[in-house]
Amino acid sequence: MESIHLVTELLHFVIPYLIKQVQLIKGAPEQVQSLHSELQFIEKSLKQYESYDRLFMEDNTVQEWLTQIRSLVPETKGIFNTYKTAKHVQNQRTWPNRWLNAVPHVLELRDIGKRVEKMKKKIEEINSYKNKYCHESQVAKPKRNSEWLEKQRREVEEENVEGFEVGIQQVTSMLLTKALTREVVSIVGTTGSGKTTLAKKIYRTMSKQFEHPAWAFVPSIYSMRDLLLDILKDLMPIGEETLKLDDVRLAQKLRNFLQGKKYLVVIDGVEETQLWETLRKEKLFPNENHGSRLLLTTRSTRVASLASSSRDHVHKMDPLDETSRWTLLKKLVFKDGRCYPELEHLGKQIATKCDGLPLAIVSLASLLDRDKRYGQWVDIISNVSWYLNQQDSPPCFGILDLTYHTTIPEHLRKCLLYLGAYPSGSEILARQVINLWVAEELVKDEGGSKAEEIAWRYLEDLFSLSLIEVVRKRSDGGIRKFRIHEIWRMFCVIKSERTGFLQVHTKFVSHSSNNTPWRPWRLSIHHELRCILSNNQDYLPDICTLLCFHDRDSHDSKGSKLDFDRSPCLTVLDVGSTRVSKVDENIKRSCLLKYLKLNHPSLNRLPRTLFSLPNLQTLDIKNTCVMFPYLPSGIWGMQNLRHLLLPPYTMLPKRSDQSRKCLWHLQTLSTITPDGNTAALIFHSRFPSLIKLSLNSQEMENTKRCLERLYKLGCLQKLKIINRAVFPVPRTFPTSLVKVSLVKTDLVADDVMRMLEYLDHLQVLKLLKRSIRGPEMEMKPNSFRQLRFLFMEEILVKTWRMGDGAMGSLEELTITRCHELESLPKQLRHLHYIRHVKVNSPSHCLRRELEQLNVQQCEVQIHF
Repeated sequence: MESIHLVTELLHFVIPYLIKQVQLIKGAPEQVQSLHSELQFIEKSLKQYESYDRLFMEDNTVQEWLTQIRSLVPETKGIFNTYKTAKHVQNQRTWPNRWLNAVPHVLELRDIGKRVEKMKKKIEEINSYKNKYCHESQVAKPKRNSEWLEKQRREVEEENVEGFEVGIQQVTSMLLTKALTREVVSIVGTTGSGKTTLAKKIYRTMSKQFEHPAWAFVPSIYSMRDLLLDILKDLMPIGEETLKLDDVRLAQKLRNFLQGKKYLVVIDGVEETQLWETLRKEKLFPNENHGSRLLLTTRSTRVASLASSSRDHVHKMDPLDETSRWTLLKKLVFKDGRCYPELEHLGKQIATKCDGLPLAIVSLASLLDRDKRYGQWVDIISNVSWYLNQQDSPPCFGILDLTYHTTIPEHLRKCLLYLGAYPSGSEILARQVINLWVAEELVKDEGGSKAEEIAWRYLEDLFSLSLIEVVRKRSDGGIRKFRIHEIWRMFCVIKSERTGFLQVHTKFVSHSSNNTPWRPWRLSIHHELRCILSNNQDYLPDICTLLCFHDRDSHDSKGSKLDFDRSPCLTVLDVGSTRVSKVDENIKRSCLLKYLKLNHPSLNRLPRTLFSLPNLQTLDIKNTCVMFPYLPSGIWGMQNLRHLLLPPYTMLPKRSDQSRKCLWHLQTLSTITPDGNTAALIFHSRFPSLIKLSLNSQEMENTKRCLERLYKLGCLQKLKIINRAVFPVPRTFPTSLVKVSLVKTDLVADDVMRMLEYLDHLQVLKLLKRSIRGPEMEMKPNSFRQLRFLFMEEILVKTWRMGDGAMGSLEELTITRCHELESLPKQLRHLHYIRHVKVNSPSHCLRRELEQLNVQQCEVQIHF
């Protein structure tokens, strides 16, 4: 009887338990979908609360509730991603393997069901606290409306800052002393005080008085090599030979070039005494009796005192005075300079609260410009604050926070916050950021526009709002590289970590580990990847985004092994220049991966399973040494692929019955070695959305066959051909082409002109490194009518002829090391839109012509 009783008791316990487990397993898909819907609702609620009255948002109970809710977002996404991964892995298995793995798969579903139940209880508990302690009815409702601000010009600070006249006069007099020895002048001031603006104004006017001017910016994480190259690029044309030199030889090259010359070198952002000591010790800037000058900008008074020979050569940036503050604010808010009388006294009070920092005034001006009502300005006065004290924990950015919530449109905010992932002073590649935004779903396809097109507009909007600074433009005038202003970068880091959007780890500190209650799901690492992964393994299961910006001073000789078993939820992985020794076969488990960038030359092998990831949108391995004679055929299953950047000498997979699939979304294919198979794939429209194509020619006939079929690529806008090639008959290129680049193609000049002159939309033409040859290059009358930018480098052409009406839209002409070119067409002088002509290292005949050239309507820069 006792045994029966025990069995009965056991059944009473076991049967409900088993029923519960079955319910967990069977209901897992529905539960996960329900949780995902709740996650979307939570995220929308958090967005809504961002717009509420500041008093409500600053309430301690509200802050605690928001903190607890935000802490659930990464874990909830982790559960959802774990389920998607498990489902994908099981579906990819063959039927025998599905049966063999049935038990582990069922157990995994059961565990997911448990996690869902636990998470839903947490959400209910936190919401009960909110309903009990947070009373929304007692506070103001959202104030903002959806009006779009008139865009500010990016140069507004540099062009309109008031109160710099005294500074310009003082620094100019320091630079123009009669002393023949090389002098060092320093500009010292806090972040946002206008040091760089002042230096740029002086550099623009003073550079004409020095034979060799140069400008270089020093980021917080810098390399001596990059600094030397930046200076050299302003002083002379840089060739491939120079780029191969090490630091010692680069320093010697700079020293030798400046020897015996009168130069002005501006170094913007020297914050470490060690950097100045290195520059002085290496004697990079010869101290001779030619009247040369160095101009430094720094936040450090110690750097200034070490660099400058006396206090007379140090200019301290003072805050703008009351008059200058108001004059600047009035000029930015009221474009005609006329302020409404009833707003003048309020405007002066607001200008005073900016503590004389130009960047604060520029940031606040856009907010005031948006709404010029008296009551709105009264409300702003009580909220404006400006603190920039690194000792605060955390620092306060009152005015930036106000600008962020009221001036920056909602669709731009997360795009801006994402830039906080980059290290201080980084030159950010625009194309990379665009692809990351798309992979993170911060920008999506909308209507008839691709997500990338919308993202480019977003980047231009950030530029127009003075949030980023363009470092380098593309050949068509668009943004190639940019920096985020340091003060905004700091804001983005702190704001991201407070809201759980992104966390940053540097060599010295993890900003988030002690200040936030949640584990990161977007992580940016600013030093060795291997160190972080070994010390913080508990992060890995929830990580969705991992960005690594390698510290060049670290000794990561062994490299990092990427083990994807520990990070099943990864959607974005960018290890940049970090040394990666191996990528495991288990990358096939990362079915959620949308963006993958591996760019270290030491990587020479990739698993073939990588080319079967179903959700991958961007694959960037162009700087690795991976050798794929033919890409794996699994690539035809990557139906979401948008950007494929490959190392040289890679060929597309051979055709098979399975390769009849099209890569419908592929926009970028770079760089491919063409063969007969490539020509066939293009002819059969396997890449119907292709916008950018780069070909690395190996066999001229194969390249020709491929070029003959380019007319099938109806969306193609950018074409680049590298190495020797043969052009097909004219009118075989798609008329949609906007940019053509030829590198080392060794083509007959007139053949190229006949091929390209009929392209009605061609705006950029780059003829580089012996791309064309022949006795003459002739552009027929009225040809190349839409061409805006023409670049010629090392072409082997003696005579250049132009017919009337040719290149009527040309804006910029650059000619570099074209030693056989004897003269320029006379028609160039009569082009209406031309603004810039740059000639580097011209031939003897062309040099004599340029010395006598007198062109009024454009800027001519000549480096002999």
